[in-house]
Amino acid sequence: MTAFLGIRSRRGAYTALVALTLVWGSNWLVMKGALAHADPVVFNLQRTWLAVAFLFAVILWQRRLSWPDRWTPVVVTGLCTMVNFGTTTMALAEGGAGRTSVLVFTMPFWTLLIARVVLHERVRGVMWASVGLAFAGLTVVVEPWHWQGQLASKLWAIASGLGWAGATVATKYYQRKHDLDMLSFIAWQILVGVLPLTLLLLLFDYPATRWTVGFVAELVYSGVVSTAFGFLLWIAILRHLPAGTASLNIFAIPVIALASSTLLAGERLTANEWAGIMLIGMGLVVLTVATLLAARRGEAGTPPPTPLEGG
Repeated sequence: MTAFLGIRSRRGAYTALVALTLVWGSNWLVMKGALAHADPVVFNLQRTWLAVAFLFAVILWQRRLSWPDRWTPVVVTGLCTMVNFGTTTMALAEGGAGRTSVLVFTMPFWTLLIARVVLHERVRGVMWASVGLAFAGLTVVVEPWHWQGQLASKLWAIASGLGWAGATVATKYYQRKHDLDMLSFIAWQILVGVLPLTLLLLLFDYPATRWTVGFVAELVYSGVVSTAFGFLLWIAILRHLPAGTASLNIFAIPVIALASSTLLAGERLTANEWAGIMLIGMGLVVLTVATLLAARRGEAGTPPPTPLEGG
C-alpha cells in the first residue's frame, strides 16, 4: 500500500500529510457546494456508497476480501461513524462550512471524556483545563440562550463530533482486544453503518438530486478523494510517522475550512462566534501539548482520531 501510493520515506510521509490536510480542509466547502444540488440525507448516502465501493475495490485488488472475524466491533463503530457522517451533512445544509468544521472538531474533547469512562484513561489537571476551555467556547458559539437562527445546525455539528469521538474510542477499545486489519475493518464498518440509513430512501420521499458536472465532481471529491482515498493515504502515512505527530493536522483542517468558507463563500461569523472559536482553539493547543508530553513519558493518552470524515 505504501509503495503503491508512492510514500517510501518519512519526508514523503510529511509531504503526503500536508496534501491530505489540504484535501480534508477543503472538503468542507466542497460538501457545502454539493448540498445546493442534493438533499443532505441523499448526499450523505451517495458519498458514503462511493467511499464503500472504492475501499472494497482496493481490497479486491489486493486480494484481501474476507468476512469480519467478529461483527460486534464492526457494528458498534459503524453506527458511530454513520452518526458522524449523517449529522455532518445535516449541519452543513443549515449552516456555514467554517463554523460547522470548528464545532465538529471538538471531537478530541468528547474523546477525552468518553475514553475516561470506556478505556479508563486518566484525565489530568491540564487536560481538564482544555476541556473547560472547549466547553466555554462551545457555549459562546452555540449561544443556547438564543433559540433561533442556526442553533439546529450547531447542534448537528456537535452531534457529529460526538459520533466521531465514539468511533475513535470504540476502535481503540477493540484494537486492544483483537488484531484488526484496519483497511478491511473500516470498509466493513462503513458498509454496515450505511445499510440501515439506505432504508430511509424507501420510507421517505426526498427531493431529486440535480445532476450537473459540477455536482458529480464534488461528489467524487467528497466520497472518493477525501473519504476513501484519504483513509488509504492516512494508513500509508502512519507507516512512517507516529500517530500523535500525524494527528496534529487536526489543527489545520478547521482553519483551512474556516478560511476558505470566509474568503470563497462569504461566510461571516459574529464576534461571539470568533471568541468561542478562539477558546476552542486554545483548548486544542493545551490538549495536544499535554498528550505529546504524556506520550514522551510513555503514558497512555487520548487516542488519535479515526480519520473517516477527514473534516
